[in-house]
Amino acid sequence: MALDQAHYDVVSDEMERHREDTETSKLAHWRSAAVYERRHKLFIGVPATVLSLFLTWMLSSDVKKLFSEPGILQGVVVNSPVILSLLVSLLSGLGAFLNFNELAVKHRSTAENLHGLWRDCKNWKTDFPDFSCCEKAVAAVQGYRKRLNDINRDAPQIPKWAWKSVSRQLAEGSTAYKNDAASSTDNKSG
Repeated sequence: MALDQAHYDVVSDEMERHREDTETSKLAHWRSAAVYERRHKLFIGVPATVLSLFLTWMLSSDVKKLFSEPGILQGVVVNSPVILSLLVSLLSGLGAFLNFNELAVKHRSTAENLHGLWRDCKNWKTDFPDFSCCEKAVAAVQGYRKRLNDINRDAPQIPKWAWKSVSRQLAEGSTAYKNDAASSTDNKSG
């Protein structure tokens, strides 16, 4: 194996692909985690909690005495615990079936693993600045490739809507550092 500048450039190009892949994937996973967590809280957690509290209040108080007059309102109050129990059970079942909370945890964990690898890829030139480190750079890029494959193997699938959010997140500078802009300006002027 020729450990020269040409080989170092190939290794450097692969490292850049790993950096780009981890950057876009981690952003999509973080977006997925945030959306699934919000869905779990807003559509399942909060309604189930409110309905459970209301059901408990109705069962443990003298609500029926407040509406002792015969009529529609008394019928609603008498049957409300049954209806509320069914709604709470339905929300609990939906929570287990849809599994938004677990999906959020898996996406967040994957994003954190990708973020660690992204930082290693981003700082790669610090560890391997030129072709004199080519042999070690080859070993590092192979290790990063394995890490990326392992992370992707265990990761949940990223929904299409999360992929669509990546370009907006990048445009907003979600993974850009101030000194990145300064060093790119220095490179253009030099």
